[in-house]
Amino acid sequence: MNWLSNPAVLVFAKMFLALVLVAAAVPKLRHPDEFLGVVANYRILPSALVAPFAVLLPWIELACAAALIIPATSVLAAGVAAGLCASFALALAINIARGRTHIDCGCLRRPASKSRIGSFHVARALGLVGIALFIAGTGKATGEASFGSLTLGVVAALMLVLIYLVADLMTGLPDARARKH
Repeated sequence: MNWLSNPAVLVFAKMFLALVLVAAAVPKLRHPDEFLGVVANYRILPSALVAPFAVLLPWIELACAAALIIPATSVLAAGVAAGLCASFALALAINIARGRTHIDCGCLRRPASKSRIGSFHVARALGLVGIALFIAGTGKATGEASFGSLTLGVVAALMLVLIYLVADLMTGLPDARARKH
């Protein structure tokens, strides 16, 4: 059997993407004024769209996260998530090309971090696009997963999300080498 057709892999992908979306949405909802500033700082949207986008985005992320778990809506949610993540990758790449790497990614909020955007952020967003497209391409196959496949998929997703969050946290830490000089 092809490992990509294993139901645990699809459960893992759905849970991982859903957890990443929740981890991204919650801080935006907790600190809406700060997130509004992050969106404005990207200098991508017309000023009239910055506030509506900043208000709606975390709710769209949460709705996608919930819909990914429901087999009947997971394909649509994965398509929306792929579009969001592709848009994020494009916005990041545009600002990197402009030389504006000093801005905050806005992906996950860390008050104590000194986050700067870079190719890591673009690659991460494109990786999420790939996961979302995998989910969309496999359809609603989660319903046939055994309890063991469900458990394995959920536990693997939780472990990878922890690694994902720690990697994000580490990219926001001040560079120790810069402080020595």
